[in-house]
Amino acid sequence: MVATLADTSLIVVADRQDDGTLLGHTTWDRGGFMSARSGDDHPDDGVDWTAAATGEGTPETGRYPVLDVAQAWDVQSMLALLCPGVRHRYSADGERRTALMAHPDGSWARAEARGQEPPVVYQGGPRRLWDLLDGVRDHWLRHGELPVRGAWVRVTPDGRTTLMRGRWKLQVKADQGAGIS
Repeated sequence: MVATLADTSLIVVADRQDDGTLLGHTTWDRGGFMSARSGDDHPDDGVDWTAAATGEGTPETGRYPVLDVAQAWDVQSMLALLCPGVRHRYSADGERRTALMAHPDGSWARAEARGQEPPVVYQGGPRRLWDLLDGVRDHWLRHGELPVRGAWVRVTPDGRTTLMRGRWKLQVKADQGAGIS
């Protein structure tokens, strides 16, 4: 079987076992399906973009440049597995770059930067989404890649998906939104 993991660019190649479990791996290639609905007049899976765009909080200085996560496929895939449902928007206006992150649980993050300056980051809600992004980028820099490519994959008949590569292991429940699609 060849499939993708929902909301990621991960392609899974797997064989069905006698007990209904799928065993396989993610490929080094990238792929995915275009969202069926999008645009300014389409609700984004219950996320509050207004909070992300205008929310107040204690500004922090970001460690890394503002990133267009949707164009950084491995980073986006890792975030989708760690925090299913997180959504991203990015804009660049001359020297100013802005990245927004939002989640249906009310979490949001905004990072803004001009030129080569470090970004100013604002976050709110129950999760610190920009900190999660920084953790993914830390792993990438320390190890030279993210573990999602080439990972072993096991999907149980009830939809629980486990990815493993080296010491890294992540289990995603089917109801968290990152199952086989």
